[in-house]
Amino acid sequence: MPATAAIEIVDVSLQFGPVRALDRLSLTVPRGTVFGFLGPNGAGKTSTLRVLLGLLRPSTGVVRVLGIDPTADGRRVRRQVGVLLEHDGLYDRLTAYDNLDYHARIHHLADAPPRIEQLLRACELWDRRRDRVATWSKGMRQKLAISRALLHRPALVLLDEPFSGLDPVAAAELRASIIALARDQGATVFLTTHDLGHVEKTCAEVAVLRAGAVIAVGAPGELAGGRALDEVEVSGPGLTDELLDGLQRDGVIASFTRTGAAARVRCAKDQRSRLGVELVQRGVALEELHTVRASLEDAFLALMQGAAS
Repeated sequence: MPATAAIEIVDVSLQFGPVRALDRLSLTVPRGTVFGFLGPNGAGKTSTLRVLLGLLRPSTGVVRVLGIDPTADGRRVRRQVGVLLEHDGLYDRLTAYDNLDYHARIHHLADAPPRIEQLLRACELWDRRRDRVATWSKGMRQKLAISRALLHRPALVLLDEPFSGLDPVAAAELRASIIALARDQGATVFLTTHDLGHVEKTCAEVAVLRAGAVIAVGAPGELAGGRALDEVEVSGPGLTDELLDGLQRDGVIASFTRTGAAARVRCAKDQRSRLGVELVQRGVALEELHTVRASLEDAFLALMQGAAS
């Protein structure tokens, strides 16, 4: 296993009777990075997490987590890894402080009181430490659950859908915390999420999973590849639906959708140079005209469609 790898998976398959949950899955996750693991429901993301934690034994292949084989020594792996699964696993009848103190005892943490205070202050929960968490919002619970995952200073943190149910402010705070975790503490963060917007803002690298196999790996921008779509965004006074309908009838554009005062139009490449001229000649005070670049979502959908064909 490379010294820089936090996770190495080589040709791993996982079979449940006739169902193959993982199909010769191979993936290397470098240390000290935020890594996104993407895929539709049923792609094998949760099965992969369970294999990494030693909770499921792969049918074939090799797995190393922080240099340890989780199949042979799952307890050792779980002692060194922080985990937040889709359900936060907090004890509702305990206070925030007592939730962390309980887990500190499990990990035999020598400096539990100052460590708990450090984490609760970092996520702005110190003043609420004596509250029972049953009364807390989803965002506050998520921050506490992540604090619990970080309590024993793990080198690797596994986060399953950490943004689920969070409002935009709480999600932005969580993104900042995840990035700081890798940047300031050198931890590796391996996260699954369906929200590709969060991935683009958080992850240095991503892997796309389909039917139990990785079909693409790279930085979010690399997967999108800067590819130009056959769409152009235009805006300016005078840009009306009637005018756009006329451009469509005349074959200048194929279709359009309005986005507030602007419009996104589908336009063949050989018509793009004509489009600006036509807009101005038809009375639009053109303020903006640019080709729409592919996003991670565009790349993800293209990968899913390509893999299905």
